[in-house]
Amino acid sequence: MIETRLPRRGFLTIGSMVAAGTLAAPAILRAQTVPPTRTLADTMAGDTRFSRFLDLITRAGMVENFRAAQPMTVFAPIDAAFQGAPANLLQQLTGTNSAGGSQESVDRQRLAALINYHVVPGAFRSTELTGAERRLTTRNGADIALAMANGAVTLRNPAPGQQVAGFGAAGMNVAAQPARVVAADIVASNGVIHGIDQVIWP
Repeated sequence: MIETRLPRRGFLTIGSMVAAGTLAAPAILRAQTVPPTRTLADTMAGDTRFSRFLDLITRAGMVENFRAAQPMTVFAPIDAAFQGAPANLLQQLTGTNSAGGSQESVDRQRLAALINYHVVPGAFRSTELTGAERRLTTRNGADIALAMANGAVTLRNPAPGQQVAGFGAAGMNVAAQPARVVAADIVASNGVIHGIDQVIWP
């Protein structure tokens, strides 16, 4: 009797471990595939790298646009990207003085054009942006050009001063070096954020 019980106990023990492992695996898989619940706006609000870009969005009254259900890809300038941006131009758009205080009303039309130049309809992961140079049409109607350089995705205005929805012919267009994606694939419930190291001017 003892000889028959020992193998049986061993079998049950092994069977229990196998069953436990089988039950645990789907739970792990489910945890890995749970979709994000925070919107683009809330995701940027929870990431200190995007505080200045979110401030522009807030001043333009566009926060709810980034909570909308339509999927979007946001090429969001990180805070350091604003260090090389023309301060006087940003002050004109935001209606602030050099100290960041209130000066005059926000130029919402041009500020919205700037913000929407960093947004593309549809959710694109970094793997979908690599390859040959191509253009994507942004939410403000103008194109951005994407390319690969030194293993990173870069973005630039392919025709400063000549595209629709730009800042017009009053000398407000700014030609800059291509922006580089430095923080890719930050996934939100309604799209994807790619942090870039420069502001792109329409």
